Parts: sequence; structure tokens; C-alpha cells
Amino acid sequence: MSTGQKVGLLTGSALKAEFARARDAEKKAMEQLGRESQGEGAETVYRDSSGRKMDPKMKRAEEARKRQDEIEREAKRMEWGKGLVQRQEAEEKRRLLEDQKNRPMARYADDEDLNEELKERERWNDPAAGFLTKKTTKDKGKRLVKPTYKGPWKPNRFGIPPGYRWDGVDRSTGYEDKFLLAQNQSKVRAEEAHAMSTEDM
Repeated sequence: MSTGQKVGLLTGSALKAEFARARDAEKKAMEQLGRESQGEGAETVYRDSSGRKMDPKMKRAEEARKRQDEIEREAKRMEWGKGLVQRQEAEEKRRLLEDQKNRPMARYADDEDLNEELKERERWNDPAAGFLTKKTTKDKGKRLVKPTYKGPWKPNRFGIPPGYRWDGVDRSTGYEDKFLLAQNQSKVRAEEAHAMSTEDM
């Protein structure tokens, strides 16, 4: 055979000797190859999905840079996402904290700032709040005017105007139109009937 083993009818002892000889020959061949040629102690080669070699350190550095860019982008988006009111509130809060730094720790009953702050605070369960005359600040002195829809709309039986956010598209089932048409037709029929009945007089 190509492996060098004997063929044909063999006795048990001859078969054992043949196996031992084949095993020794294989061990010698493996020792001749050596450990390095088998890859022992070699550095691991990392490859990407397309099969190109890649450096894991560079890959980790690239991922860290991408994460940092994403965090910066998110922070910038959050900054731009804030409105004017939120910025003003944050500035007011910062200014208030600066004022608090310079004040003493203990505040007594004769502290004018504390008294003014407590007077201006609105409490939901204050029964005398309606009777007291308060100084109206600039923000609280304005009366809230609700916006209204400006433009034409179809009449309805209750005369209710549309909300100010209405885009002008009629999404009804047509019931209101049929209802108003039936009302108008009945009025016209009643007027015609009255005109016909009084025609001869």
C-alpha cells in the first residue's frame, strides 16, 4: 500500500507490530515538521468580513473614535434641540445659584428677599389668593389669547369654528352637508307650500 503497510492475511502479532511501526513513523514525521511550521507560537491573524488582514488595536482605536464622535454629535444635537425658554431657565437658575452663594446660610424673618419670594409664590390651596392684590409682573400681567383659525370653513349645524391648527382639508363623512341640505330643502318646500296656498287669496 501507499502507507507502507503489509497487505493480505496477517496474524495478530504481525498486525500489532505493523501498527506500532506506522505510529512510530508518523511521530518521526511530525517531529521533523517541527512546532513552528505547524503555527505554534505564531501571532493570530485577524481578518475582516471581506478577508483582508486587519490590526485589532487599530480596530479598537477606530471604534473608540467613532463612539467619541457619536457622543459629541449627540451632545451637539441636544444643545441645538433646546429652545429659547429652556436656555433662559438654565441661565436664570445659574444666576440664582450665584446669588445664593453670597448670602448667609441662616435666613431670618426680616430677610426682604425671602419675604418677597414667599409672597410671590402661588399656592393652589390658598383660599385668600383671590382677595389679595398682587403686583403683576411682566410675564404674569399678560392675558393669554388663544389663537383662532383664519380662513373659510364649511358651516356646521352648531356653528363651531375649526381649531387653529386645522389644515383646511375636509375629512368628514359628508353627514353635515346632507343634514344642512335637508334642512334647507325642507325650508324651501315649506315656503313654496305657503306661497302656493296663499296664491289665490
